[in-house]
Amino acid sequence: VNIFCDGITARTDLKDVANADIVVGTASSITELSRLRILTDVASSALDAVPRSEIDTASIESALMTLVLKGNATYFTSAGAQNTGGYSLELDDVITIHLMEDGDAGTVDDEGVASNSLETELIALLAQAPDDNTDSTGLDTDGYALNGAFRLDVDRGAGIARLNPTDALLAICPFRPARPTSVPLETCISRRDVRERGFPVTVGAASPTAMEVLPQTGLLVSDDVEDELLALDAQRVSGADEGCTCDAAACCEGAFMQSVLGDSDFARDLAVDFARAVHERYSLNGRWTRAYWINPGYEW
Repeated sequence: VNIFCDGITARTDLKDVANADIVVGTASSITELSRLRILTDVASSALDAVPRSEIDTASIESALMTLVLKGNATYFTSAGAQNTGGYSLELDDVITIHLMEDGDAGTVDDEGVASNSLETELIALLAQAPDDNTDSTGLDTDGYALNGAFRLDVDRGAGIARLNPTDALLAICPFRPARPTSVPLETCISRRDVRERGFPVTVGAASPTAMEVLPQTGLLVSDDVEDELLALDAQRVSGADEGCTCDAAACCEGAFMQSVLGDSDFARDLAVDFARAVHERYSLNGRWTRAYWINPGYEW
């Protein structure tokens, strides 16, 4: 997770403005949530190589990722008045890499990485130093590499920077390839989960692979959060909320969890309980504290 400002001569450190947590797994209460693996303050503003974190999970339920953006309220409010400023943290792009191994490590190094493997090549790409974001005339006009795996393509006129994979990454981890006739023992795949603040549904998929938890209007009026929580509770199986669906147009928590775990009453109720637990821990507000679920699974 990288947070930085594309400045004229340097990338300004923004970790005093915002940071991020990653919660791994699901929980039906705040007590259970406290026992999950939570990687805190994982954002890097210097684009340094991030230490590898091994997370062993036995099911897709225990591997669901929740990305929490945590802004410093001081930068998003004026004298404590929450409705002023209008600034918010936005999740523009997310690309996940899915590395599937055969379980036979073979010859490994001290960190357990097999030599001459796709994982070795991937780690080497991620460890490459970023390009300078300036040229002889000032800011780079077309973008620059963040490391060997990702780059920012910049439209300075529109004030937009888009995260894209490099050709080197796609050479070993192609974007959403078709289901192979036989899956090799080691496979690496790239997937775009968030694109320009939206949650795309790719051809052949029934639902997006990411969504915002308890999305709000951002106005932060007193009844906004309560309205969202009431709508969340209506998604329970007992509530029979037929409007709770998950497609390219919109996605609710219950239907998203069913797309991850299967169409069951358990999945729907777990989504409601887990979303409430995330809100209880982080106080989501739709502006500077926001959470996103990311499906760790791949279609095939």
